[in-house]
Amino acid sequence: MSYEIGKDFIKKKLYKKALLIFQKILKNNHYDLRANFQMGKIYYELNNLNKSIFFFKKCNKIQPNTPNILFNLALALQSTGKISEAKENYLNLISMNPSDVKSYYGLFILNDNNINSKFQQNLQNLNENNKISLFEKSLINFIFSKIKKKEGDLKNEIRYLKFAHQFCLDSNLDFNNQSNFYYENIISNHFNKIDFQNNFYNKKNFNEHNHIFIVGLPRSGSTLVETIISHNAENVVSVGEFHGINTSILEQIGNLIYSINFNSKNYNLLIDKKKFQDSLIEKYNNFEKKIFLDKSLENFFNIDLILQFFPNAKFIHTYRNQNDAIIGIYQTMLPELSWSHKIQDIKNYINSYKKTINYFKKKYSTQIIDVELSNLTRKKEMESKKILNFCNISYKNNYLDFNKNKELFNKTNSFLQVRNRIKEYENKKYHPYYHLLD
Repeated sequence: MSYEIGKDFIKKKLYKKALLIFQKILKNNHYDLRANFQMGKIYYELNNLNKSIFFFKKCNKIQPNTPNILFNLALALQSTGKISEAKENYLNLISMNPSDVKSYYGLFILNDNNINSKFQQNLQNLNENNKISLFEKSLINFIFSKIKKKEGDLKNEIRYLKFAHQFCLDSNLDFNNQSNFYYENIISNHFNKIDFQNNFYNKKNFNEHNHIFIVGLPRSGSTLVETIISHNAENVVSVGEFHGINTSILEQIGNLIYSINFNSKNYNLLIDKKKFQDSLIEKYNNFEKKIFLDKSLENFFNIDLILQFFPNAKFIHTYRNQNDAIIGIYQTMLPELSWSHKIQDIKNYINSYKKTINYFKKKYSTQIIDVELSNLTRKKEMESKKILNFCNISYKNNYLDFNKNKELFNKTNSFLQVRNRIKEYENKKYHPYYHLLD
């Protein structure tokens, strides 16, 4: 029973509560495999990746060569830059099961050269097999799109990319439809007219810190900004793409807006401040340090609500050329973003984003700064200092040498960025794909 309660806490992002349960189980049985595995997952979510790796390796000693253990270990290893160890795990998984599509994809993300001709043939055979899932088909077609891109075969690159996105969309269709409905019909129409009931209590502990939120679109420099801040600020902890604000909102309104008889035309977005505060405190109290850096990019919709709760919060808005942003998003596998699988859906989302961020930039001009990606890569010293000054962070003598910082991590597909120096923006990189925008 305790084990299931702990798993439920993880699902609700109540990691500290889950931690106490599994620590108690391990106190009675140090080698309980399931509890050790959940400890690895908890520490992964808490961004304590060294402890996550410790528990997954411990699991592998208790029960060697278990696929789920090796796969989660590989994810944690690659996030900390241990690329060769992650590669070894993916290869081991493929040798045990040549049909393990997720491990081929993991291997590919490490380096596209890892997918040799033998692996390509395996993937081709799997792609023609109706027994694999739609999501696995999406990963295979995405890999093929990148292979065709490398070969300069633009037509087939786009063909495979369309297949990848359609399979990904269909693999979790109910969730994706609900998510699109929320962005298109709810938050985009109510971001500036939220109604509140009840009051916060004991705000003192929350309004004294300048928490930092990076907002904007994917593929627009957010990981780079996160890395610059994390490298220079020891009192700031990155919670990554935590989505705590969105989760707390949907806990209150989800049952209503997803009900059969819901009418969005007569809807007023109502938030109970006390319930919101209780939910948010539980989520952000997972993290130890006082100032957190949240890179949940969709929070540009939630600026009003965040400032109700964190009045001293600072927002860094990262952006790039709009056409490049659309193509960059479309060329990336973002399965958790329902709106990223069709060009028109991306355009619709960006229209809502532009309307929203422009509104808030006028309303809260002193608490939001713009960081344009090409400027950040061309004038990295000046732009980096602008970001750090805005966040009241003293920059180090080696403030741009984050590629030498072994403590940094990244759990997204941009994990390799933190191991590289800043590269200058490629202005014409996406021009061959602009015809997709018509």
